[in-house]
Amino acid sequence: MLKLNVSNQHRHSACDVVGRNSKTTRLRAAAVTSDPVTLDATIDKLKAAARKPGCVPASEVVKAVVDVEKSKVKLPDNWPQLISAPDKRWRLIFTADSRQVQAAGKGLQSNGIYFPLTACQKFSSDNTFENGVFLGPLAHLTFKGPMSTNQKQLSFDVHTMYVGVGPWRLGIPLKKDGKPISELDPKAVKKLPFFLYAYIDDEIIVARGRSGGLALWVAADSKWQANAGVLQVYK
Repeated sequence: MLKLNVSNQHRHSACDVVGRNSKTTRLRAAAVTSDPVTLDATIDKLKAAARKPGCVPASEVVKAVVDVEKSKVKLPDNWPQLISAPDKRWRLIFTADSRQVQAAGKGLQSNGIYFPLTACQKFSSDNTFENGVFLGPLAHLTFKGPMSTNQKQLSFDVHTMYVGVGPWRLGIPLKKDGKPISELDPKAVKKLPFFLYAYIDDEIIVARGRSGGLALWVAADSKWQANAGVLQVYK
């Protein structure tokens, strides 16, 4: 987490510049309930927070992710392909639990946290995902399994845990009879963890988890992936 020892005025100025200089093409179609200008400003704020963690106060980030969810943005039609593109690895930036989200939704003062660990997830075109935490090239702990998408939701299951130290990596089966999600009983699918996506473009993701919290991810660049130890694991 990057901590900036500057005044609020200067901190906001630095973040505003990031937002104004964004060249990312917006892949959303339209917002159902929000003013597009206001929504664009909110997205710019989230992108600033994602690029320079700590730059935007946590209270403003949690309000922004709640506002994006409330806006009911239509996701790109190709969002499953977008998040699972070969070059995409998604770094977890910010989380807010269900109580923090509810408070922000009511207009009350609330905070989440810039995630203190190096966490990154990968979605693959073969309908598998892997998510974990990394200690640079020294060690990692990840969880892998099948996934499926339906409308705005991605459901997933964990079949294998991987423990890595340096180049050594051990897979530990967690479900011996693990099946693809398409082969599970519908009642079992409803019990799986999931992400309900509120916003996706080629740079950031905002999604709600099964526990009711909201989170922000950013597409990790290759330099960050190399330093974090992600490149040697997510190939």
